[in-house]
Amino acid sequence: MKEVFEKIWELALPYQDKRDDKGHAEITTSYALKLLESERGNENVVVPAIILHDIGWSQLTKDERMTIFDHSATKDEKLRVRYRHQDEGVRLGKDILNQVNYTQNLIEEILDIISQHDTREGFISQDEGLARDADKLWRFSKTGFIADLIRNKFSFQQLYDKLTNKIELPNFFYSNKAKQIAYDELEIRKKDCNGAQK
Repeated sequence: MKEVFEKIWELALPYQDKRDDKGHAEITTSYALKLLESERGNENVVVPAIILHDIGWSQLTKDERMTIFDHSATKDEKLRVRYRHQDEGVRLGKDILNQVNYTQNLIEEILDIISQHDTREGFISQDEGLARDADKLWRFSKTGFIADLIRNKFSFQQLYDKLTNKIELPNFFYSNKAKQIAYDELEIRKKDCNGAQK
């Protein structure tokens, strides 16, 4: 990664992975870099956006953070905490980007992505789409998949089917590359599961 991205990473580190999702920041950043290898996104927007996208969760209480996994919570309660973490992410992200003297017009674009990365319908740009693709791919990674199995008490097949069905939903993924990665990851999850059962 570029030196400036490393600086952003270091400044964001104390705020990362606060929803019992250890590895989320690192894995989603890795997916963003992989997507940028084949897509024409602007790494100067996509990489900082994905590094910073979830740091706002650090400003919520643990109970608030875990609301989105609570099956008894209402849709409005879950949406409220999603908006709060996005707002806090914008606030913290702006401070971090200013600390590294990031270009102002890029800061505005990055903060716009963070501001609605979990709640916006559709996509407003390729860079926003790629950042959100990288975030969603977390669910398909080994770490994210296992976390969902535990949190939701799904069987392997239930989660596998749920994620498979999401891939082709309109406006779930922006890029075909993300869809390909998601299918590839699910095949690895299946092999892992079959290997564990032998």
